Amino acid sequence: MEQFTAPQNARNSNLELLRILAMFMIVLIHANMYLFQFVTGSGAVFFNGMVNGICNIGVSCFILISGYFGMKPDLGKFVRMECMMITWSLAETVLLCILMPQQMQGAALLEQLAKSFLPFITRKYWFYSCYVCLLFFSGYLERLIGALKKEEFEKLLLLLLVLFSVLPTLFYFELVPDNGKGLVQMIMVYMIGRYIRMYRDVKISAKALILFVILWTVNGVSHEIPIQIGGIYHHLCKDNSITNLIMAVILFYLMKGFAFQSTVINRAAGNVFAVFALNSTVVTVVMTRLFDSGFHGADGIVGFLLLIGVVTAILAGCLLAGEGRRLLFDRCDRYLGDLAVRKILRKGKNH
Repeated sequence: MEQFTAPQNARNSNLELLRILAMFMIVLIHANMYLFQFVTGSGAVFFNGMVNGICNIGVSCFILISGYFGMKPDLGKFVRMECMMITWSLAETVLLCILMPQQMQGAALLEQLAKSFLPFITRKYWFYSCYVCLLFFSGYLERLIGALKKEEFEKLLLLLLVLFSVLPTLFYFELVPDNGKGLVQMIMVYMIGRYIRMYRDVKISAKALILFVILWTVNGVSHEIPIQIGGIYHHLCKDNSITNLIMAVILFYLMKGFAFQSTVINRAAGNVFAVFALNSTVVTVVMTRLFDSGFHGADGIVGFLLLIGVVTAILAGCLLAGEGRRLLFDRCDRYLGDLAVRKILRKGKNH
């Protein structure tokens, strides 16, 4: 599933569209820090709650898809992905040096370059590093899942959900203090995706959309009216909140039941890693240039639509950049990936 491209026997476009939609939410949550400069008036609070109430489900949607289709360890895939991420990391560094040179000097530049050449082990992009770890562990996870009976699998999932989702949602404190942006959350969501494929691969009623909207509203209100006690600042808009996880599962089911075919969407979905790598820097650069040029927001829905337009343009630009890189370097990536596999296999035979 390199670059999140689904297997050829599963190239229906519904879940590919979900990948793009999830990426849109990730870009929007990064751009949302500029919301109050786009939207003037009291309506900005409403839109802020609306964005934060839903956009943190994006990563969970990606991993549900990965779990649904399944993964297996693949050294060649890792090498191809690492080549891709090094390219985007270096491109990001060049972009920052050209457009924001005051931030790329001395130690900051050296650190950026080191992370650019070693994106996986430096965790420059937390999602990418965790995803690669999940790729490496996937064979063992599949063995574990295959060895469990349905009832045992359900008990394991329930235990994971209680410890790493329900308790942090209810009590603020976390056993793994990462707000769900880490490997534990990723493994749990992956296993939920596997469970859906194995035991609950069904269509759900459109009425589930009502629950989705209710949870979205609860999340949004929670973000704007959080619990504050001393140093505690608690709301439900975290990746590991049970509300977010339920929303991600509902959206996954709804999109899974919406069957259609589109070559363009399937192709675009293969470039979402480019968006993930570039969007944060591109958002910062675009917004800085936009407001330095004298841009002023607008009142209410007009200002919000302007923000949505900018986010859509950033998403489209990054997807196009990903397609350009694929056309230029795909053959090289595959050669290096195959070469790494041959080298490892040759050493294995020698030993």
